[in-house]
Amino acid sequence: MADLVPAQPARNPMLSQLGGGGAFKDRLGAFVAQPAVRKALPWFAGLASIGVLALMWAALSPAPQRVLYSSLGDAERAGVVAALDAAAIDYTIDNQTGTLSVGEDDLYRARMVVASDGALATPESGQDMLNSLPMGASRTLEGDRLRAAQERDLTLTIQEIDGVESVRVHLARPERSVFVRESAPPTASVMLRMARGRQLADSQVTAIANLVAGSVPGLSIDAVRIVDQHGRLLSEPESENADGLALQSRMEAKLRSQVDQLLTPMVGAANFSSEIQVELDMSEVTSARESYDKDGAVRRETTQTSTAAAAGVAAGVPGATTNMPPADAQAQEGAPQGEPAQAGAVPGELGESSATRTYELGREVAVSNIAPGGVKRLSVAVALNQDALKGAKPADLKKFEQLVGAAVGANTDRGDTVAVVVRPFEPVVAEEPPFWEAPWFAMVVRNLVALISVLLVLFLVARPIVRALTGPKDAAEDEDAEGEGAMPLPAGRRLAAQPMAAEPDREQLSAQIELAQRIVREQPDDALEALRRMLGENRSTQGVA
Repeated sequence: MADLVPAQPARNPMLSQLGGGGAFKDRLGAFVAQPAVRKALPWFAGLASIGVLALMWAALSPAPQRVLYSSLGDAERAGVVAALDAAAIDYTIDNQTGTLSVGEDDLYRARMVVASDGALATPESGQDMLNSLPMGASRTLEGDRLRAAQERDLTLTIQEIDGVESVRVHLARPERSVFVRESAPPTASVMLRMARGRQLADSQVTAIANLVAGSVPGLSIDAVRIVDQHGRLLSEPESENADGLALQSRMEAKLRSQVDQLLTPMVGAANFSSEIQVELDMSEVTSARESYDKDGAVRRETTQTSTAAAAGVAAGVPGATTNMPPADAQAQEGAPQGEPAQAGAVPGELGESSATRTYELGREVAVSNIAPGGVKRLSVAVALNQDALKGAKPADLKKFEQLVGAAVGANTDRGDTVAVVVRPFEPVVAEEPPFWEAPWFAMVVRNLVALISVLLVLFLVARPIVRALTGPKDAAEDEDAEGEGAMPLPAGRRLAAQPMAAEPDREQLSAQIELAQRIVREQPDDALEALRRMLGENRSTQGVA
């Protein structure tokens, strides 16, 4: 038997110190052949494949993009792109908005490249325009440059408003002259280009008009015109109808809030609804009245008296005879004959007198101005929920009507109407959107697709690779162990020496042992014959070997 055992080849002493390559393979095979390792090996291979795929995706996928410039003209964008191409920096341009973006790692490097290359020119300010004014410039050139500098500063200021893409400002300032008595006031025009989907509110338009008017001396707010890129006049003053509608809306909202505050504590916010219609008188009336006092008072009286010489009286140059005093008057008996002489009249002279009186009359002037916005008629309609007013009497409904009328200030003499009715309310059912339109559905679908992809990679790629690596290796080791020149071991020792691929099923083994014992008890001759055959086959196999 000893002659049948071949001589073992000499091993390398270095391999013997390290345990030898065969011993390492045996240990590795024994480790892999363990049941726990065999069960965990597919999962380990799957995780390793996922890690490899993640590394490949991180290496091949582009870096996260960051916005470099969002609002640039075509010429400026072309200059920036040329600078980035020269610096070998990858970029992306959005075809919808024109936004220029670069990788997150190259953001600040791209900004420094664009700044150093001068591809994006800084807009010239008004101060820069004034500083570049040549020496010896004429007065006309100085005025034009000053106006252009003001327009540039206003353009840069208005462009800072959110949503404004570009601005053009035009100032019209007439030249002042001492020979012109009345000079025309300055005017201004502003052209705005808004970003896509953006528009200015009325308050922003008013703010721009105030900003321009406050920057130019003598410019009024009404002289500023603002136009957008669609040609719409944004600074157009509102018409009288618009003012009336706005005033009516505010008044109706105020009255509706008063009704809500009154009824909410009583019946609840969801148990009533109210509508109010206000009819306003938008006519503006201006009246003037003058009145005078019938009995006037004398303010001034003037009396004039004039005398003239009678016919036949001596005239001429006064002399001594004319300067003599008249004779003494003598009394006569009886009534005087003829018309009585006027008192104070000088004989031989004619007298004339006139009087002028000026009367002062009382005067009263009254001017009254009635502004628009007076209430002509008021209509109020309130609906109450029938469920909230179970058991209410008609008198209670009348009280509700009186309360609502008092809350809104209804006047029956003016023709105001207040109507309160009780009706059942239908519950408002909010129609929910279908589940596939919900925001979480898309996220769940994406995660589910990713999970299915990972499982397919594990079962269709990782599992066949693991089987191909582990199965043939065990078979090859068994063939190598049996193909060696050493004497074959007995069956029992051979089984003990080989690593078991898997643990045997204890229930199946117990069932086989019980079956063998029953065969030995019931058919001992057949069992003995089978044992002899097994021993004979083993001996013949050993003899052949």
